[in-house]
Amino acid sequence: MAPTSHVHHLASRAIPFDYAAHRPFGRVARAVGPLAHAAAALARRVRVEGATALGRLGHQWNALGERDALGAVLTRPGFAPAWDLHDFFETGRADVDRLMTRAAWRVPELSRDRALDFGCGVGRLTQALALYFSEVCGVDVAHSMIAFARRENRAPQRCHFEVNRRAHLRRFQTGTFDLVYSRLVLQHIPPHLVTRYIPELVRVLAPGGLLVFQLPTVISDPVRSFYDAPVRGRLKRALPSCVVRGYRTLKYPLFRPPVSEMDMFGLARETVVRLVDQAGGQIVATLPDGSHGTSQPGFEYWVTRTSVA
Repeated sequence: MAPTSHVHHLASRAIPFDYAAHRPFGRVARAVGPLAHAAAALARRVRVEGATALGRLGHQWNALGERDALGAVLTRPGFAPAWDLHDFFETGRADVDRLMTRAAWRVPELSRDRALDFGCGVGRLTQALALYFSEVCGVDVAHSMIAFARRENRAPQRCHFEVNRRAHLRRFQTGTFDLVYSRLVLQHIPPHLVTRYIPELVRVLAPGGLLVFQLPTVISDPVRSFYDAPVRGRLKRALPSCVVRGYRTLKYPLFRPPVSEMDMFGLARETVVRLVDQAGGQIVATLPDGSHGTSQPGFEYWVTRTSVA
């Protein structure tokens, strides 16, 4: 008999499964079925919003860029009119003018060849940096922001924009940029990712170059607060901590803010100093900075690098 006909012969003799004769199994199947369906639905939702913190960040800022790119980059009071495009980019020029005036005093021999705008958004600072540097690269996690930046790029010969959805900057060689600038960006990135980005920002900095970034100090992390909240109920307290955390990992997507709302984070000053030092950078100034808009203290860090490892 040919293999195919043999299969059909066996199938014709198959005995139907008698669920009535296996009632305990049937009850378990009926109980597990809805739970499995709910778990699959939750998995699909988590996958859409971003299964990782970086994925969520990308979805979040892409949604903000599609809804109101300028307002997401620079928020305005609810009663204020929407940004005029010219006025918006003028704020970037004023910011960069302030930066370069201070840089001329703190790092007078700073080369003006290449600059990196980390978290460039729509290019508010990138285009202003192009007035001072021969080449400027802006990177951002949101496709919508980069699309806007490319559309409004008034200096295409000097600045270009790239999407980066990696927890590193390996697309750039070590010591590539004379200036690395990141403003109003790291405060929206979860701390465990910031601790990976700061060493990368130092790594791509050229010897004698300047890295400037701003961060508030520790702000309550809603994810960590949810995971580490006290366990209530006798049954839950009897469970292993890994089981409780696993349950909360599945539960958190149902309670966290929508991806269309921006998060705010911070990092302790001593942690920032340690990260910079371990990456081979030297902090030349730590200036008070409250631009993040909360009562929590914040700082602007000025970092140089004398050599490339």
